[in-house]
Amino acid sequence: MLPVYINGKFYSGGLNGVHRVADRLVREIDARLGVPGAPRVTLLLPTRDGGDWKPMLRNIAVRELDEVASQYWEQRRLPALSSDGVLVNLANLAPLRHRRKVTLIHDAQFLFPDSSYPLRQRVGYRFLAPRMARSSAAVLTVSDYSRRVLDVMGVSAARRTHVLYNGADHILEDDADCSVLAAHGLALRGYALMFGSPKAYKNNAVVFAAYARKAPAGVPLVVVGASRDALAAAGLAVPEDAIFVGPCGDAALRALYAGARCLLCPSRTEGFGLPPLEAMLCGTPAVVAPAGAMPEVCRDAVLYADVDDPASWAQAIAALDPAGPLFAHKVESGLARAGEFTWGRAGAELLDTILTLSDRSWRNLA
Repeated sequence: MLPVYINGKFYSGGLNGVHRVADRLVREIDARLGVPGAPRVTLLLPTRDGGDWKPMLRNIAVRELDEVASQYWEQRRLPALSSDGVLVNLANLAPLRHRRKVTLIHDAQFLFPDSSYPLRQRVGYRFLAPRMARSSAAVLTVSDYSRRVLDVMGVSAARRTHVLYNGADHILEDDADCSVLAAHGLALRGYALMFGSPKAYKNNAVVFAAYARKAPAGVPLVVVGASRDALAAAGLAVPEDAIFVGPCGDAALRALYAGARCLLCPSRTEGFGLPPLEAMLCGTPAVVAPAGAMPEVCRDAVLYADVDDPASWAQAIAALDPAGPLFAHKVESGLARAGEFTWGRAGAELLDTILTLSDRSWRNLA
């Protein structure tokens, strides 16, 4: 079998959703190697001017390179470093000149005008993404919704794009840190939880509008992530009584999920949509907009509220009375649905794709 290389450029960047997924997939691959017949796998890691976020791996060799993790490195140096094998790219970008590669394109947000991507980045992605897909031996994405959008928008044909669903069970790996509830005076099952974002497609505005109308009464809104000032600077009318807890690690986030009456996810589009699954695994129902991949991922395990109707969000929150039968039903169905999305399954499917390509490439070159 041909050797396998992993593009480690994303480790030099900040920790965001795409990078977290890529890192988790690397670690899942690592856990499945070390058996007879497995190919040699090497993580290529540019370290100059990069951060100190590095993976702890047992079976994947890590080759640290005193080079800057730039577009030049990815497009010019990386193909040369991996020319004798299969190259795995897990964070949207890949070198055009390498043909035996797997490329994971997480979503098509860069194609939408309300994506909140900077113009230069949008233009760059629109130029590179179709060319990266066409030059890849295998293209992956995280939902059938993203697969269809990538097809319709001319990025990657549906017939050669395969779905690799994310896992959600990482949220159960850390014990809940309930001190975050006490620090903000939060009562169990007494608040609604939402991730704050200034990005237009995240649609925080519809939930803020629901709370501006003082409904539902007695269920305060708790916002994770972005600060009040950041959201106000983006032109959002933030309710005065909203509670901001700031960025949270997984232990605090698990406690917030488990203590909430419900999670609110009003996004106008999501390539996958991880927070509803995380909340459901923690025993908390979710209210989501019927947009993007949300119906595909969540099915009937959640309540749906209209993307532009504040009243429907207030009604959904009110309907999820923790003492009522609807709440109990959604908790049960949510646990069942979210339990289907595991990182073990994702890692096994990704490794199967890599091994098939490595073996096929070897046969084609023999």
